[in-house]
Amino acid sequence: MLIRSLVESDIDQILAFKLGYHETPWSKKQLTGVLQASLRGTCLVNVGIDDKTRVAIAYVVASYVLDQADVQNIVVDEPFRGLGWGRKILQATTNELGSRGVTELFLEVRPSNQAAVNLYQSMGFECKQKRQDYYLGVDGMREDAWVFSLKHR
Repeated sequence: MLIRSLVESDIDQILAFKLGYHETPWSKKQLTGVLQASLRGTCLVNVGIDDKTRVAIAYVVASYVLDQADVQNIVVDEPFRGLGWGRKILQATTNELGSRGVTELFLEVRPSNQAAVNLYQSMGFECKQKRQDYYLGVDGMREDAWVFSLKHR
């Protein structure tokens, strides 16, 4: 997988990603907004491109200020999950943020997203707090968010 910065032509490919039942897709307006933020230098948006098809299969959005960053979204197109692409793109993003002076990275995750929780923990992220009833579920029920942190080495 090639990892590079988001460009406008990636947005329609990302909008076509297949997502899980509880996942809410980002809109074209949101993706265009983070592209503009990346051009202003307040956001890092990396896209994973499949080597064979040259199509976007993953992306990460992280905003940053001074030495802290917040991963706002990390998505792997459903057919490509379980193959290590999430780890690769998150590691590349973490490294790039570190080179930009970020020393601590935060993210939030649903406790029910066990694959993501396992990934973050295996990469050294630690759960720092719980935000009760943070996420709205598709069935109207609310779900907590776990806030994870990683100190950049």
